[in-house]
Amino acid sequence: MQRAALLLLAAMACGFGRAEAASVGACEHLDRISFLAEGPRAFSNGKIRVALVDTDGEPVSGSVHVLVFIPEESIGTRCFAISRTSASDGGSALGFYEVAWARLKASYDAERGLLIVLPYSLYDGSGGRPAGDLRIRIDLRGEGSVRLE
Repeated sequence: MQRAALLLLAAMACGFGRAEAASVGACEHLDRISFLAEGPRAFSNGKIRVALVDTDGEPVSGSVHVLVFIPEESIGTRCFAISRTSASDGGSALGFYEVAWARLKASYDAERGLLIVLPYSLYDGSGGRPAGDLRIRIDLRGEGSVRLE
């Protein structure tokens, strides 16, 4: 038991589990144009759009979110919010302190879809501290999906 706990701590220290600091949820009220912090980026001939939003610094510990828009079969688009914690039961989503939008990297794998990688920071009481990379996988096959790796 003690060995398993030590292995888990070592894995976490090496960066395993970084995706636990993020979640995919509904956009709720985050898809307002007034929150747009950076111009959207388009991928897959415009079928996938990714935007950075900031809820005007509220809360200071996590106002930045990444939105992913993918086509919906019936009409329009579906919006997914990448946040530190997603909105639940009427509560608001908690975002990140900062997302390094200028350092966005994208790669495509025909078997798995588009991978977006973005460094993010979390609030540490006096400012932001680098916390890892958001690894957002977007697959348009079937009904389409957005998930974290």
